[in-house]
Amino acid sequence: MITLEKLNEMNHWWKAEGVKKELAPDFKRDLYFEIQKYLNLRQIIAIIGLRRTGKSTLFYQLISELIDKKVNPENLLYFSFDESKTELSDLINFYKENIIKKDINKDRFYIFLDEVQKLDDWENKIKIYYDLYPNLKFFISGSASINILLNSKESLAGRIFYFQLDPLSFEEFLRIKGKEVVKIQKNINLWGSELRTEINEYLLKPFPEIVNVNDDIAKKYIKESIIDKAIFRDLSALFEVKDIELIEILINIIASNPGMRINLEDISKDLKRSRQVISNYLYYLEYCFILKSLRNFRGSLRVSSRKLKKYYLIHPSIALALSSPEKGKIIENLVQFKTKSDYYWREGKNEADFVKLQEKIIIPIESKYSDNIKIKDIKGLIKFTENFKIKEGTVVTKELEKTEEIKGAKSKITIHFIPLWKWLLQEQ
Repeated sequence: MITLEKLNEMNHWWKAEGVKKELAPDFKRDLYFEIQKYLNLRQIIAIIGLRRTGKSTLFYQLISELIDKKVNPENLLYFSFDESKTELSDLINFYKENIIKKDINKDRFYIFLDEVQKLDDWENKIKIYYDLYPNLKFFISGSASINILLNSKESLAGRIFYFQLDPLSFEEFLRIKGKEVVKIQKNINLWGSELRTEINEYLLKPFPEIVNVNDDIAKKYIKESIIDKAIFRDLSALFEVKDIELIEILINIIASNPGMRINLEDISKDLKRSRQVISNYLYYLEYCFILKSLRNFRGSLRVSSRKLKKYYLIHPSIALALSSPEKGKIIENLVQFKTKSDYYWREGKNEADFVKLQEKIIIPIESKYSDNIKIKDIKGLIKFTENFKIKEGTVVTKELEKTEEIKGAKSKITIHFIPLWKWLLQEQ
């Protein structure tokens, strides 16, 4: 049930001057500046992503900006379905009758709905208001992409823009700690020692609230505030997951070996669960932003294999909070997070770690956290470039930096070897 006290508490700017500083800090995510471009458009803004990445903070910052632009604070409504359950119609009617006390057609109103996936049939309920009231601008957020994306695909087609807020990038991590990234990038060779140190911190602390805490607190935060809530609140509510133990087993298996290829037949026998149940649970974990799967690239999106997917954590911090994988595997998971690649490539014994598609360009990337890299160590990458007639490839290393022309079976291939600490601050 909605009360004036509860709504006032969620929307303190109605009575106070502006948004509380602790809710709308000065540091802004890169996505904030992207969304600014869409503020004056009518379409709904949907922000999806893992818990604790800063979706609510981004909402508060947008509210603060609108107030700075002289929007009447009472024209800005924030409501979290994570804190209270109510019907959208009841919320808007209560807002009209008790706060604005006028026809909502008479002015421009901004409505921010947090964790909207917890509102049953939310997409059709918002669609009604969107179609009837052109002056309403909706912002929605959610921690489960399947519910946000699939449920709104038809009903809100043409009415919504989607944005994903991930854990901090390395560049954002540096900025939130007060580092001058532009200055560093101008002469990055001067900053090698500092960047190596910061990477070690970043691997475990890519969430805004924990960038400056110690390792033990960071691990506890990730387990309790992110993983447990995703399992016990999001997955349980959205998918009626009954076998919580299996969910935890799957996360821990992948955390111990990021980048593993999963054979559903074999793992179903090992875990004594059905193949379909395991497949479903991996699917659920991906769409709650815990896992990321990669398919085997075959040169065409239509024929890329769905069998033997590789699985990573959405960010290596989750692996470090749950397990102690090899450093090379942690770095490989970080390279995947940075590239946002959807594919790897494997044919026989040859494999390339990541295949990134950038417009019509195919970019193969190999993660080798070492400086003793021989040609045989990257034969999969070389074979991939030959098969798909690509002239260049990238190998992310520990310290090794060079560009080498390698004679392939049919042509020369240029391989760029670049240290991780430099590569992370390059534009992809």
